[in-house]
Amino acid sequence: MNNIFLENIRPGMVLAQDVHDCNGRFLLSKGLNLSEKHLRILKIWGVSELAVCGSDFNAVDIDQQFSSKKWKKAVSMVLRRFPDHEPRNDTSLKLVNIFAQQYSRNYRKVLSFFDRLEILDSSAPLKKRSAYPLDPSSIITDNVKLPCVPQIFKQFFDASQDLRTSSRYLTELVGSDPGLSAMLLKLVNNSAFGLSLRIDSISKAVKIVGARQLSMLADAVSVFSRFKNISPKIINMPDFWKHSLACAVGAKTLAQHCGLPDPENIFVCGLLHDLGRLFMLTHYPFEILGSVQASAKEGSKLHDAEKLFFHLDHAALGAMLARKWQLPDKIEQTIRYHHHPYKSVYRLEATLVNMADTLSIGCDIGCSGNFIIPGPDLDSWTRLKLDPYILSQTAKIMQSQVDNFEKKFFY
Repeated sequence: MNNIFLENIRPGMVLAQDVHDCNGRFLLSKGLNLSEKHLRILKIWGVSELAVCGSDFNAVDIDQQFSSKKWKKAVSMVLRRFPDHEPRNDTSLKLVNIFAQQYSRNYRKVLSFFDRLEILDSSAPLKKRSAYPLDPSSIITDNVKLPCVPQIFKQFFDASQDLRTSSRYLTELVGSDPGLSAMLLKLVNNSAFGLSLRIDSISKAVKIVGARQLSMLADAVSVFSRFKNISPKIINMPDFWKHSLACAVGAKTLAQHCGLPDPENIFVCGLLHDLGRLFMLTHYPFEILGSVQASAKEGSKLHDAEKLFFHLDHAALGAMLARKWQLPDKIEQTIRYHHHPYKSVYRLEATLVNMADTLSIGCDIGCSGNFIIPGPDLDSWTRLKLDPYILSQTAKIMQSQVDNFEKKFFY
């Protein structure tokens, strides 16, 4: 007897135990032979999983909406990319199920393991250095000119932190920069931000979204705008954007399930989690390409493969940049520990970004260079006591909102 996703339940299966809703209310009794009508009602009631009799089904073995041949191929591909999979852990099993479903639906669009290796091998390195590992932090600490946040963003951020600042002054400040005005209106009107109302003025945006949240979004997008000239031979920047946005949407969605009062804070943490890799791509393109190749060939996580070329990985470097640019401590900490949430002072936020990162990579929503799927911090995730089914829902929201954002932002 195993709990399985409602979407994988078929008419004729028999309940192995009573079914209750999230409030503990009795719905259906043990031993009931399930019908199509029951499944429709359970979906309306928000039931995510059922325990059924007479089957050794588990999250990895089979999904009956696909042929057994296609499903077996999908699971094989996922397991090859997911070396940290824990077959006895329910969350890890559900992640494999989600990733295999995504691969099965999009198998014609998803490159195979060997296709990716061939593309990586054919990528021409720009310049090879003689001594490894390198110390990218020296570029930050030396007097080398860094991409920096424009003055208008700093003024906006400083003003938004002052409780005495009026919304009228903030509106005037944003309105003084047409680029900032257009960018913020585009962001707050996108489904990824989650507002149901159409915002047609900066004054409305400031009042409804809040000055502090708008400031953080402005900082995040401004940072991304500093990195425009990365070679497509190394990475496709629209794909990098999509991965970062998927993490932002996923982390925010999970934060809402946790009942956090300011999920937009987590949105920005997710958006900037790979800031350090952006910097590495700008200054060390050959080494990043080499780490991507090593990760794919050796089956290691990309942030581990980076250590073949650098003294520190992209997470530590990104945190240094966040501090250099005086971004909030929560963002800095989450960037630093998004692969190791248990080390963070902001463990909850880091855990949400960590899981969103895993979902984005496993579902191939954009690409930041990872082919190997990093295993999530399962202990930190378990502490949240969230229904594992929300992972499937979150992945769908991530894909949908990134697709929507792509149409509005990139074209």
